[in-house]
Amino acid sequence: MSIAYRPLKKQRKEIRLLDLDPASRLEDPLQGTLRHAKLHEAHYTALSYVWGQPVKDRSNIIITYSKSARQLFSSKSSSKYVHSIGSSLAAALRHLRQKYGRIVIWTDALCINQADNDEKSWQVPLMNDIYSTAKEVHAWLGPRFDDDAGLIRNMNAAFSLADTVWGLTKQIRQDQDSLPEKDWLEACFIVASAGESSNAAQRVWTVFSAELRRAALANPSVQKGLVAIKHLSQNDYFARMWILQETGRAVKLTFHYGSRHLSHRRILLALGLANSLRSSQENLQVVEQLQGFDSRFLGCLSARTTCAQKRSLRDVLAGAYFIPPPLHQATDIRDLIYARLGLAENPTGIDVDYKQSVAEVYNSTSRFLLLEGFLELLVTFKPYRFQQGKLSEEGLASWAYDWSKKGMNAFDKYTASRDTSQKVTIATHHDPKFKQVLTMTGVDIGKVQTTSERFSIVVAESGLHKGTVALGSLRAVSEPLSDEYKEILIQRIEYFYEELGVDVPRSDIESLFSYRTLPFGPFWCWWLEWVSSLIKLIEEIESSDLGRTPSHNVAELLFREAPDALQNSVNIRQYGTKAGLLTLVDYQRWSRLLLSQDEGLQNDSENSAVVQIAEALFRSAWGMRAVVLDTGRLGYVPEDAKEQDRVVICHGVKAPLVIRRKTADAYSIIGPAHVCGAMQGQLMNSRLASDVYKLI
Repeated sequence: MSIAYRPLKKQRKEIRLLDLDPASRLEDPLQGTLRHAKLHEAHYTALSYVWGQPVKDRSNIIITYSKSARQLFSSKSSSKYVHSIGSSLAAALRHLRQKYGRIVIWTDALCINQADNDEKSWQVPLMNDIYSTAKEVHAWLGPRFDDDAGLIRNMNAAFSLADTVWGLTKQIRQDQDSLPEKDWLEACFIVASAGESSNAAQRVWTVFSAELRRAALANPSVQKGLVAIKHLSQNDYFARMWILQETGRAVKLTFHYGSRHLSHRRILLALGLANSLRSSQENLQVVEQLQGFDSRFLGCLSARTTCAQKRSLRDVLAGAYFIPPPLHQATDIRDLIYARLGLAENPTGIDVDYKQSVAEVYNSTSRFLLLEGFLELLVTFKPYRFQQGKLSEEGLASWAYDWSKKGMNAFDKYTASRDTSQKVTIATHHDPKFKQVLTMTGVDIGKVQTTSERFSIVVAESGLHKGTVALGSLRAVSEPLSDEYKEILIQRIEYFYEELGVDVPRSDIESLFSYRTLPFGPFWCWWLEWVSSLIKLIEEIESSDLGRTPSHNVAELLFREAPDALQNSVNIRQYGTKAGLLTLVDYQRWSRLLLSQDEGLQNDSENSAVVQIAEALFRSAWGMRAVVLDTGRLGYVPEDAKEQDRVVICHGVKAPLVIRRKTADAYSIIGPAHVCGAMQGQLMNSRLASDVYKLI
């Protein structure tokens, strides 16, 4: 039976609280009383958890809904309901309730009327205060209804490992418990990244991090528990978007799994240590044990830092834009915005309104950021969706950031617009179908004339995992290939070598599938076909009326995502011709030709130059296709671009944009592009006349 909720008084900042009845046994029925209270007069704890699957895992709670003050003298008794809740919430409440005496707890599933969009639209923004006012926030990790015995053992072992790691830290520094939260967060971030800080005040944490890593690698209990901590990192809780606000705002935060519970410092430090060890060059066995480790727990650290620093809404959303995948998820993809509002100190400028469509929410958020001068929104490349929810493109402006996808900030380092600035205006478009139009000024640099094959088509038959393709990283996801599928890929590689006129022994091709640090065999299968498509494009250019050869421009595209240090060690100019490209598919000479020093493929280090090169080549091409403009310039454009699309550099925007005419006076944005000889402002001359572009 659904609860017949009474309205909350918005002007009094009322919330509902659950007075949870005690029970002597875990399996005793759940019972409690729901009542209204003024937020800033209430004393309670709050629950942070994963809702779970709404159909498969259900349980019941007997709820007594207490009378309002004006009903106290009525003859009717308080309403009582047998209410269905998820088993995740039920398990959390069973473990949190006391044997003697009630506890007062706030939980969104019971304390907000989820069927009332009007109530949600003002209660959700209030969650900022709800979690920061709670005397303690309980972060419930499980067990879930479908956790098997092995997972339960691993989760309990992870909690034990967190205690062990905490003991190691106490041997290095005695003041871990008394450290101010700001200092502890700095320490935990440095431990998690295994990096160094140029900040003199933070160097002490660099030393601390190095000592903790050495102590952990020398401790048998830590090495034995690494698989368990990997399972902890993969807990669904850390993938949930709402935990950012819930853990970020908590004054006291405690993690629970069954009867086990530990402070956030112990859990997050253990996860941070494991995160750094998974790239350890000292112990490859440790790296293997941590394959599949999920780094989304770092969101808890970032959220607590953000809340402590009292950042503006612009800074919170801009920071979210730069977060690398994998990302947090939300059942309702509007919450990818709404869940972040509570991290801002004064979240004005975007209203929570569950009557708005997803497209309307994303349009209004993008409008807010663009008018705040955050033009980076226009140059993020995001061809693949990471959310399960389907966002209808209808109503979504081409200039709006789609928060249900995640791309690479691969164009942020460029300055195609040089030092120009942009005055952004957004107004209502005369065609109601498009609603809003973004007006910008810029320079036209050419029209797409010739295209190569799309990245998604080339990669589809390579054997690379779909997670690798979606995230644009060879090291993101990996799984063993069957012998049958491996043979199919070997034959495909043989075919492309034959097409290129290159003779390679089968034994060399088979050895491509023996590397552990990345899926080198499937990568090579993709790479051969990609190079073949580039060679065909070069041949087409050379035989066309354009009369120009791309020279080193092809190499500029191939290595555009390579780290600076790697680019400096590679003579990229020699790879612009067909002959030069063929050296890039020579298995035996590959690394020797690319590097100034001889370093072969047998180096299996996670950070070896060969791994970096393969990753750079893959990321540089991710979601793209090579094109030639009618001005003769070579470029990478989004794979959805096609002939006759225009490429423009808008003032203040770091990379060229591919645009397509939609109406007589307006264009849509297809995405950012890399145009050779244009990325450092070479084509932005102050004497050039500017064009006005209306973007819808």
